Amino acid sequence: MSDIDCKEALKKLYEYLDGELSPTDARDIEHHLEICAACYPEVRLTTEYREALRRAAQGQPCCPEGLRHRIAHIIEKERRTPP
Repeated sequence: MSDIDCKEALKKLYEYLDGELSPTDARDIEHHLEICAACYPEVRLTTEYREALRRAAQGQPCCPEGLRHRIAHIIEKERRTPP
């Protein structure tokens, strides 16, 4: 098992929640999140926010493909920008 720090765990949080990590990376993130009290507020906020978005979007039509690409580009750019 890899010992990852908070910075690495939070950097991969969205990929973890979306099921996009390899099984090994997912286990490493999961293990860190289970034992790290410092990461708990960020994980809880993120999961609650995602759930609120999911509930709000129920029954809504999908957004246009162009908008989806622009949003994905903005998110990726933000993820790569150091805090």
